[in-house]
Parts: sequence; structure tokens; C-alpha cells
Amino acid sequence: MSSEHIKRSNQSGWDGMADSYQATTAISVDDVHYGPLGPGERELGLLDEVWGSRVLELACGAAQNSIALAKQGAVVTAMDISKKQLNHARRLAAREGVGVDLLRGDMESLGMFRDGIFDLVLSSFGWEYVPDLGQCLEECARVMAGGGKLVVCTVHPLAAFEWDEESQDLRVFDYFRLPVEVWSEPEHGLEVGATFFHTIEEVFGLLTASGFAVEQILEPSPYPITEMSESELRIVPYRGADWERQYERMSRVPFTIIYTARKRS
Repeated sequence: MSSEHIKRSNQSGWDGMADSYQATTAISVDDVHYGPLGPGERELGLLDEVWGSRVLELACGAAQNSIALAKQGAVVTAMDISKKQLNHARRLAAREGVGVDLLRGDMESLGMFRDGIFDLVLSSFGWEYVPDLGQCLEECARVMAGGGKLVVCTVHPLAAFEWDEESQDLRVFDYFRLPVEVWSEPEHGLEVGATFFHTIEEVFGLLTASGFAVEQILEPSPYPITEMSESELRIVPYRGADWERQYERMSRVPFTIIYTARKRS
């Protein structure tokens, strides 16, 4: 399966899933989220000064993070490969009364942007769909100003392995040869899509090779949602029934990993 076929399939899948995903997932438009059930920017404080900063969000989905940043005074461009996700983003930005420049595109090809024009590049759960992560990072570095910041959360490499519901443990069979997850959802019009996993060492190497200095690597645990009231759950910036069903796994084994890095001047 070629890289272009994977991208077309993932695009088709997200076009098919967009309506149901946005209807069943609660994502904040006031706090930047860094993965399902976990803490967001209000708690982690990973970003530089937002007001007046030039931001590019990649794999934005319905652009909830971009909307949250626009409310704080950032000048935001948001990109996604799915037309249907961007339709949701347009409606949501209009509802929230903020301006976000929404573009349809491929994270590996940012040729529509000049060199060095963004202060922050942000992505939340999009890297795992990129066939060539090295190319994506090189493009991120190119469009960032010197000293600019990259903040990305993505699926943890341990999420590549099967969780045993009966024994409540993870079956890790070969961490050093992570599988590619090939998935099919005919009901959403998706023939074949793919999720790519990367070891922490591999991502660290790709970041440094692309001109970034890694500042932090975080493996956040989820909020204790089983102990929280419905009103308390409102502080969780990214949640939904599908994620909450995976809480036991996520509370024992990292599901999300966050990288923050600075472009070397």
C-alpha cells in the first residue's frame, strides 16, 4: 500500500467518521487538549505566550484547539486532510465568534507556507496517520521561525499492543518492531487506513535531525474519571464514551505521549 493510498484512505475514513466523532466526543474550545481524558494546557502550561503569536495547527479536526488559541489572541491557521472535519471546524469557529484560517492539506507537504512564518506548530493526535514522519518534521521546521516551538501529542508506542480485558494487562510482544495498525470501517466508507507507531528514541532522533532541540517528553496519566462527578468532568478537555470505556487501560499504561521542542536558531 503506497503512501498516497494510505493518505487517501485515511482522508476517506475521517470524512466518513467526522459527523459521528464530533457528535460523541466532548472537546473543549476554551482549553488546548493534549489527548483523551488527560490534562490540557491550563494544567500543563506547555505553550509560550499566546497573544499575537502565529500558530499552525496540523490535523486540526474540528479545530477546537485552534479556536481556543484564537480566543486567547493568537493568529491561527488550522489544517486537516478531511473536508468533513473542516466543515465542522467552520461551523464551530462561527459559533464561537473567532477567526481561524482553515485549510485542507497534507502534513507532509506545507508548500503553501513561506519559510519561518509560524511561532508555534501544534498537533493533537495526528502524527500517527503520517506515513513519513521525518518529512512532516522537516516541513514543520521549515515553516517555523528560529526559536519557535513545536508541541505535539500523539498515540504512545505502547498503544500498539493488545490490552487483555480479562487479566487487565498489556501484551507487549516486540517493542522494537512496532506494528502498523491497518484498520477497516466499511460503514464509514473506509476501505483501508493505517496508524503508525514510533518508539520514543525514533521520534527523538527525527526531531533532532530536523533541527529541533527537544525540551520535554511527557506521558500524562488520565484524570480519575471514575471518581469524578458530572460537573467535575467538565474540566477534562477531551473525553467521550468511547475513550471512557478504555479508562482502565489508560490509567495503567500510557496512551498519550507529548513532545515539546524548540527550533534551533
